Amino acid sequence: MSQFPKIVYTPAGGTEQILDFVCPPRQQPGYFKVAVRHDNVATDGVRESVLERIDEFLEFSLEWIQAGTDLANWRAFLDHALTGAPFAYYPDADLPAFTTYVLEDTETRIEYKTPGRYTLTVKCRKQVL
Repeated sequence: MSQFPKIVYTPAGGTEQILDFVCPPRQQPGYFKVAVRHDNVATDGVRESVLERIDEFLEFSLEWIQAGTDLANWRAFLDHALTGAPFAYYPDADLPAFTTYVLEDTETRIEYKTPGRYTLTVKCRKQVL
């Protein structure tokens, strides 16, 4: 079993692409949700909350993106994701379970770490149809 994730996406006018993680993601929260709600406390102390929705996020860091093919694959994926287009995230590349996300960030950077190695942190929002 792989236990490494993969991302599957289809660029506009292109064919389906698979981005296999070379290294596992790091610093991935076990739970990341944000409630969009409006709270009001009346003068008598009664609280009222109106919930609009609860957004679910996926956030992770990649400590080691290798120069060459791995870096080129991440750049191509980010070019797609920065447009707001959806992608499928498979927590385990060998299993069929996936969740569809869109990139929450409107700016992203693959940072230099050491010679031939880069790092990346991304935040994604679960797509609701």
